Amino acid sequence: MVTCYEFLQQGVNREGSIVYYGHKLATKRFLTDIERICGAFGKLGLAKGDVITLYLPSCPQSLAVFYACSKMGLVANVIHPLVPVNLLAQNLQKTHSKMLLYYDATVKDERPLSKLGQILVRCSIADYVVVRKPAYKLYSRFSGKRLTGVYTYAKLLRMGDGTHTELAGKGEDVLCFMHSGGTSGAPKIVKLTNNAFQAVCDGMVRMYHPDVHKGDCNLATLPVFHAYGLCSALHGPLSVGYDLIIVPKFDTRTVARCIDKYNVKVWSVVPAMLKKMLADGRLDRKGLKKLDVIWCGGDVCEEDLVDNVDKILSSHDTRARLMRGYGLTEMCGVTVVNNFDFYKKGTCGRPMPGFDVQIWDEEGNALPCGEQGEIALCGGGAMSGYVEGDDCLVSKQGRLWVTTGDMGYLDEEGYLHFIDRKKRSLKIAAVNVFPAQIESCVKKIDYVSEVCAVGVKVNGKPFVKVYVTLSRQVDAGKVKEDVVDVCRQNLMRYAVPAFVEVVQTLPRTPLGKVDYKALEKLN
Repeated sequence: MVTCYEFLQQGVNREGSIVYYGHKLATKRFLTDIERICGAFGKLGLAKGDVITLYLPSCPQSLAVFYACSKMGLVANVIHPLVPVNLLAQNLQKTHSKMLLYYDATVKDERPLSKLGQILVRCSIADYVVVRKPAYKLYSRFSGKRLTGVYTYAKLLRMGDGTHTELAGKGEDVLCFMHSGGTSGAPKIVKLTNNAFQAVCDGMVRMYHPDVHKGDCNLATLPVFHAYGLCSALHGPLSVGYDLIIVPKFDTRTVARCIDKYNVKVWSVVPAMLKKMLADGRLDRKGLKKLDVIWCGGDVCEEDLVDNVDKILSSHDTRARLMRGYGLTEMCGVTVVNNFDFYKKGTCGRPMPGFDVQIWDEEGNALPCGEQGEIALCGGGAMSGYVEGDDCLVSKQGRLWVTTGDMGYLDEEGYLHFIDRKKRSLKIAAVNVFPAQIESCVKKIDYVSEVCAVGVKVNGKPFVKVYVTLSRQVDAGKVKEDVVDVCRQNLMRYAVPAFVEVVQTLPRTPLGKVDYKALEKLN
């Protein structure tokens, strides 16, 4: 397969634009900036295989550097821009990074960065805006504590004088280090190649076969440091001809404005984003009539959320609907998805073209339809391993499979049903209990907004505890009674919660998922 850089060059709309903070960046300029960055990297002595760390949100800079890495055979180490500096330092050492690009808006005190042994590059909103450029420049210069002698992104562009650089990257090269919870629950650094990105992009195109017209936009609200976001919401759409609307930090007002203002055809989300849009009353709007599809993954998507979103979409006389999918970082974000060719309510869909799914027992044997086991994935989007080693790749009959650590089953039509994380399952009286099933059950109560089930121990004996948030005020005693009743009616007795606690909010991970581990630590 070709590199991500070559794929972009072949399919991008050169007359299009990237929208960033309301400013339109011409695609032609963006492509020129990629070449300039390549030239600057060469002058700074970076060579094939070197690692560059993107400590950035979704922005034109992070995308341009990603493509420059693809062209030059460098590795883009993509990190959440709010990771504490001490953890950043550990990552830089582990990945042998040589350069660190960061955002002036998220790094207020640059002094600790001087001790990290990196070529430092400061990026700013001012790099790609016009109307408020002076204000952003002043902010960058005088806000916080700035180091002198640091390269700026603007200086990199000036250093790269446009001199042509040869294509050094290859399809099989590791292009990206992504950070995952790991299929076993321990944080890991995933190695993804150009080929992995391209296999997912090819599967998406063959599954969705988009008909892109001039001015059609993809709304990118997912972060660049998320494999699903980088591959499916940023790289893929831009490389098949969509204009790109980048929202660096999700907020419902900005997203609503984008849906109304631009010709948004495609939108990739995680469930928490849709829930927030619904809660703020900003999803049902006139701009939805232009929308063609919403792709949803990254977390469990409850049936009532799908129904609510689809009801709103159908009221705008559009074929658009919410399409649930399934994937993980180790498979470059997406493997299974519902689409217009095959769709089944209550499922994650079928594998995309070029991918396969099996359900395995504890010995790695494929289970028949309907039997529950561990989800195993196969296809070109598979990682090439973890930086730390100890990967989850299994060779079986000449094919490499990724064991996901997730539990599920396939029905007779080949649709995947997700149950829960294997490592998250609880043992109650030696019986496997799945929190996701409990949560789905409790969500049937009309006044329950969100729910998280965890395991607790009392005198060494395990029990299920449920945390809930409410849409209206209800007596705590009634809440517990209703939760226990609905679980008794729908679940085996071992899964019935012994404890129910009403809370104002549930803790979140940086990616917006409910942080069940934080709740486990409370007990």
